[in-house]
Amino acid sequence: MRSSAVARMACLAAGLVSACAREEPASSSSLSSSSAASIPEPLLPPVKSAASAPPSWLAELPDAAITVELGATVWAAPPEVGSELVTVAVYRVDALGSGVVSLVDKMGRRIDSVPSALVHAVGSPKQLPEGSLTLFYTWTTPGWLGRVSRAERGEELKVQFDWAGTTRETAVDHAEPGRTGIQPLAYVGFPKAGGKSIGQVLALDATRAFVLTGSGHVEMHARATLDSISFEPRGFTVGRKVHAYRWATGYERGTVTAVIEPGLRFEIKLLGSSPNSEYFITNLSAAQ
Repeated sequence: MRSSAVARMACLAAGLVSACAREEPASSSSLSSSSAASIPEPLLPPVKSAASAPPSWLAELPDAAITVELGATVWAAPPEVGSELVTVAVYRVDALGSGVVSLVDKMGRRIDSVPSALVHAVGSPKQLPEGSLTLFYTWTTPGWLGRVSRAERGEELKVQFDWAGTTRETAVDHAEPGRTGIQPLAYVGFPKAGGKSIGQVLALDATRAFVLTGSGHVEMHARATLDSISFEPRGFTVGRKVHAYRWATGYERGTVTAVIEPGLRFEIKLLGSSPNSEYFITNLSAAQ
């Protein structure tokens, strides 16, 4: 439907993820070898439903008060028409209704009746020094995490991110500090197949969280089962113990054996006989 969704599919075709996200183990600040934290996972193409009925989780969303104003720039995550796929992106508020908001995307297309629980005010980009991690958006990508590469007054803010194993840099339409804790737009660890996976919180009610998973679908989880995730924007030195994330294997303990791109990309030796592999900063977290 939107260009951001197209970009999402493109990243899958290229074998992407470090900038996207996939499912598997994550965790809280003190990670174990079987439960560790990190960032997004690679995106899998959604299975389009035969019927055009909206996803069932939409009916479970809380009746949230509208806190945004007409004309405001906001984050939102409306489901794709005829699909379970959800994309986090930046929109402009075009109209306000009873518990719903009408949005306009960067291409000028209008999306009506978006539940207010899925609409969130953008944060300030003022606290984004070079080298910091950021939640960013461009008209060709959904909301992703990256690392600020240029933040000079009067110039475009630029962000580096992982695209199919290659570091790319882009000027952004919006960027702000990544959100932490258990709140909308923050990345959290949630239970999955006996371990932990990573997802982004889209909405909360008193006891549950609506979490966007690496497959692009939304799952509901008890808030008490979620783990807050913290990131390491300064990177790692050789010899540092880390948890390394890859969508096919989840999180594994390893050691930094080389700095490939300072502050961005590292070679990791995992426990066991696996060969050394490269990991982007957003797929690594410190291990004790």
